[in-house]
Amino acid sequence: MIRRPPRSTPLYSSAASDVYKRQLLKKAVKISAFAQVEVMKAIHNEMTEREVQGIHEYIYRKYGAAHQGYNSIVGSGGNSCVLHYVTNDNNNIKDQLILMDVGAEYRGYTADVTRTIPVNGKFSNEQREIYNLVYLAQEEGIRMSMVGNSFTDINRASYEIISEGLISLGIINNVRDARKYFPHGVSHHIGLDVHDPGDRVLSENMVITVEPGIYIPSGSDCDPKWWDIGVRIEDDILITNNGPVNLSSDAPRKIDEIEAIMKKKSPLGEFELPVIN
Repeated sequence: MIRRPPRSTPLYSSAASDVYKRQLLKKAVKISAFAQVEVMKAIHNEMTEREVQGIHEYIYRKYGAAHQGYNSIVGSGGNSCVLHYVTNDNNNIKDQLILMDVGAEYRGYTADVTRTIPVNGKFSNEQREIYNLVYLAQEEGIRMSMVGNSFTDINRASYEIISEGLISLGIINNVRDARKYFPHGVSHHIGLDVHDPGDRVLSENMVITVEPGIYIPSGSDCDPKWWDIGVRIEDDILITNNGPVNLSSDAPRKIDEIEAIMKKKSPLGEFELPVIN
């Protein structure tokens, strides 16, 4: 009798490290990144969270991914500050940031890609400040994703940038208070599951996430101008002996690139349904 490997078998184990299986994961990631791009082009103020979720999942299926790897997280405004928000039922997303933590599952392999964008196509000054801080923290986390380093190294590097940045913005006064707004770790393994098991010390052919975030819910102990801003940027990183490779780079991360993509025309703009009374 042929026995299939258990679902918890990590991508980089001796049983699953061949090129073919890595290609399956890479395709899942690419599909997820392409979906983020199509949403950036299609989104507008009259959409709902559920519609945005639907576009992502429609793109997955167009590319042959039968499922999403986990419950899609699509949160706008205050919902973007809820780490595992999966209700996705806000019907008024106008002029808010929307955080989209979503991933396609392709032939058993699961991606995990997050982008945070302004629904109206333009970051406000406060949104821009928080977003750029998360971006810098992620850049440093990706740079630290090297053979021999550990999740602790990535977390520490990202945390230092975010804590110092929050102090400079006047949101906190002490580096220890950064955990109020950055409460989670930065990396985990992906492969046959969105949170695959694996060693914390990095080695060649591992695929991990790098996903710092800042979440400032309404009522926080800071200037109200920062309230309801939640930003997470997450990419899927292949560990190689020549340095990290961002497998989800097809989805832009820089503010100017995101705003430029959002100005492009979407083929979904011509899709209209009859009115149901």
